[in-house]
This record gives sequence, C-alpha cells and structure tokens, in this order.
Amino acid sequence: MKLEPPRYLVKGGLVLLSIAIALAVGYWNIRPTTFVPPVQLEDPLQPDFFMINGRITMLGPDGTPTYHLVSERATHLVGDDSTRLEQPNLTYFREGDVEPWTVTAVYGRVTEGGDQVLLQEDVVLQQRLPGQLPRRLTTSALTVFPPKDYAETDQHVRIEAARHVTTATGMQVYFNDGRLILLSNVRGQHEAR
Repeated sequence: MKLEPPRYLVKGGLVLLSIAIALAVGYWNIRPTTFVPPVQLEDPLQPDFFMINGRITMLGPDGTPTYHLVSERATHLVGDDSTRLEQPNLTYFREGDVEPWTVTAVYGRVTEGGDQVLLQEDVVLQQRLPGQLPRRLTTSALTVFPPKDYAETDQHVRIEAARHVTTATGMQVYFNDGRLILLSNVRGQHEAR
C-alpha cells in the first residue's frame, strides 16, 4: 500500500514554495540599499542653468531701464549664486535724455544679487556726447556697481576723446553725471590744430 499525501497539501506546498522563490528572487533584484538616495557631491562650479544670447533689462522704480545686459552665454553657478558672462555688452542708461554708456568685455561675472558686475579682458567703456566725438576708455578690468551708478578699476586706463589721449592707473566713473576721477600716474597728450 502506497501512501500519497492529500492533493490539497501538495498544491499548497507547491504554491508556498513558488511564493518563497518569488520573494527570494525579488529581494535579490531589489535590495533595500537601492532605496537609499545616492550621495551627491556639491560642486561650487556646477551650473544650474545657462542662456545663449541672453538679454536682461533692469528697470528702475519708475519703470525706465537703468541698464541692459546682453551676453553671448550666461552661466549661473549654484555654489556662489553668481553668473558668468561671455562677451558681455552692458548699456548703462543715465538720467534724462543723455546718451547711455556702453561697456563691453571678453568675460564678466555678476555677483549674488546683481550688486556687482566684474568685467575682465579688453574692457571698453564708450560714451557718445551730443555734438562731440565719442569718449572711449579701455582697461583690463572694471567693477560696475549698478545700484550705485558707479564703476571703478585699479588697473591701467587709457582714455581717448576728440584729439587727446590720457593714461592713468586707477579710475572711478560716476555714470549719472559722467564724472571720471583718475587716481594716479595721470599723463595726457593733446593734439593741437
């Protein structure tokens, strides 16, 4: 006489064995360690966005433009909340109907909050005055403070206007009234008619 287990026990045993195998395979493929988020390294030079041919216009309290910034590429950095600029072109409007200043450079950086625009390499400031030839200032570095309508440098400066050339070391520029203050080593050359 052969003893066979009841069919319901055989079927139940097979179902339990199948469930145990499925759980083991599932645990093997989906380990609890995969639910832990990966560690992300903070890179201060990691950009969070960039713009190609970006244009930014800052408006004053009365809605008139105070400055207009165009850049071939602007890259915002997460670490210091600054924006790096390539080929920036800044048009700085003055009060009234007076012609604006234009400032160009190879590179620039806008600091956190937009309080400073640091320009580097071949920085050129230019202003067209009514009835006069343009005034052109060149330097290797310039820091513009848009909220203060002011810019400064401690680098060598060359100023070309009408028929004279002035060189100096260090300069302060007040955009609203067009005032320039040359800080040291000032030399001028004037061409007589």
